[in-house]
Amino acid sequence: MREGHASGGRNTRPAVARSPHPEVHIVKTSLSKALHLTSLGGLMLLGAPAVAQSVPFSPFAPFQVRVNFQPAQAQVPAGFVVDSGQVYGSRGNGYTYGWSADNTANTRDRDDANTPSQAYDTLIRTQNGGDFTWELAVPNGHYQVRLVAGDAGFFDSDYIFSVEYYGHVLKGTPTTDKRFVEAVTTVDVNDGRLTVRNDSFAVNNKLAFVEVTRKLVVDIQFQPASASPVEIYGMLPDFGQVYGSRAHGFTYGWNVDNTANMVDVGFDVDILAQRHARMQQGGDRVWEIAVPNGVYEVDLMAGDPSTRNGAYRIQVEDSVVLSGVPSGQGFTHGSGVVAVSDGRLTVRSAQGAANNKLNVIRIRQR
Repeated sequence: MREGHASGGRNTRPAVARSPHPEVHIVKTSLSKALHLTSLGGLMLLGAPAVAQSVPFSPFAPFQVRVNFQPAQAQVPAGFVVDSGQVYGSRGNGYTYGWSADNTANTRDRDDANTPSQAYDTLIRTQNGGDFTWELAVPNGHYQVRLVAGDAGFFDSDYIFSVEYYGHVLKGTPTTDKRFVEAVTTVDVNDGRLTVRNDSFAVNNKLAFVEVTRKLVVDIQFQPASASPVEIYGMLPDFGQVYGSRAHGFTYGWNVDNTANMVDVGFDVDILAQRHARMQQGGDRVWEIAVPNGVYEVDLMAGDPSTRNGAYRIQVEDSVVLSGVPSGQGFTHGSGVVAVSDGRLTVRSAQGAANNKLNVIRIRQR
């Protein structure tokens, strides 16, 4: 069954970044920035971006909202705020969100006793009479987004939605027995607005509700304070200071002053590879960052292109995440999943380590 629709124009797709040099490749990093990867004897090292990026961080603070799309007079599901199709603006409930044009005529309340809840019973049509885009004001950062598309009364659609520049975040076709399609993904926001739009191949798109939760995602480079900044590359610097407040609302640092052990070897190969923190010089150094309790994916890079003496073993929380003897270009990589229950993600040398060095840590909240 179909509720009559008229789809809008085709969306403009973002251009694919292309490398200006055959030996340099553009990739997406954990911060979803286009950075160069330079190939050094088979080892891919993160390098400077083709074009300097603006800092993607805003002061980190928890953010969570559940938005239900519905007529203004319909019952509001518990735990949700209402979107009834108004143009983007302050809604008077502490949040700013809305549509690229007035979409109030496209809200529906089906009053179907078979729907799982009131949130599923209401919806908004996003292609009827135009191509409507929805936005939510958020601090720049990373967000887990749950989209639910569907209609309790009609099922002749092809649902396809994009979030930010991530295409086909939600894609599916409803049936008589399965009226709703949903998807969960994590995206990064760098312009202060989280954007949901119709894909150009969608047919009769409809949204029931959306849930948005901020996630802690941060990449940190260990380097001397005198070295050139890395924030334009979507990273934050650590200069070896004792644990404390840092830029953009983050809190991190060492158990003792470690500034004397921050090294830039000066090899003109890669801005990340040539800088590191010595973790065992003058004693075992422990590094921590304040994070919400939860589960995190962690990636580490350890090494020094000027020397290959050492046995790198680095522990994050209770797990040895990186272990290896440097060879080739002198680097070892490691990754793992850890749980934090005390508000601090802790990094230390593991048993058996010798001359540990840490270049980069990437942290992504699940």
